[in-house]
Amino acid sequence: MEGIVNELIKYFLQESSHPIIDIPNNYVNKREFLRGLINVREINEVPKEIIEKESELLKLELKEKNILDISNTKARLSVYQGDITNVRCDAIVNLSHSKLMGCMKPNHNCVSNKIHTYAGISLKLKIKEITKGKDIDVGKVILTEGYNLPCKYIIHTPKPTVEDCLSKKLENEIVDMYINSLELAKKNKIKTLCVPNLSVSSNIKEEVARITVNTIKKYLQDNNEIEKVLINTYTLEDSNIYNDLL
Repeated sequence: MEGIVNELIKYFLQESSHPIIDIPNNYVNKREFLRGLINVREINEVPKEIIEKESELLKLELKEKNILDISNTKARLSVYQGDITNVRCDAIVNLSHSKLMGCMKPNHNCVSNKIHTYAGISLKLKIKEITKGKDIDVGKVILTEGYNLPCKYIIHTPKPTVEDCLSKKLENEIVDMYINSLELAKKNKIKTLCVPNLSVSSNIKEEVARITVNTIKKYLQDNNEIEKVLINTYTLEDSNIYNDLL
């Protein structure tokens, strides 16, 4: 894998005419260095052989990951604390910013950055093709392939602006965000889905979690097409809140 990483670093350094940079010696730091280069690059076409090299690397890395297969979960609606890019299911939901391009901070571990990192460059290129670089309204949903992730598809939707109090507007946007994602899944015959919880401040965590759980529960009661949904959380606090509600 190191040989592939070296080739990709060489390409992306030359592509953007970066100043002379000391490339790390050990593999782990070198891999993070490559990730950062790709995170911050302009969303432009790349040669087919570079796409193929990156895909080869990501597929090799996927084999080494501890993958959660949603088919092994028992309940129709359950909670998973961990990395959404390690879930094997029909589709995951990407709560993103209005351009759906993910966070472009180098090596940032937010959900959207990780999804774009481990799906690969092809994902950003497809999003750019679909949106033409324009902002997408909150509540709108877009479907792409999962590319190099263990899921088949990704449902992208802009997340609402969150403040320290729960307004009726925010409540409606949360409901729409999840309902529209589920509807798009049903329309595309997606049977298993992993959806992230919306990150909010502590004083409204429980209220937002309740809205999320109730929205998904009611949808599943009224629609038999979707077989299983995982609510993906990232902290123990969030996991406990959602498990208590279930």
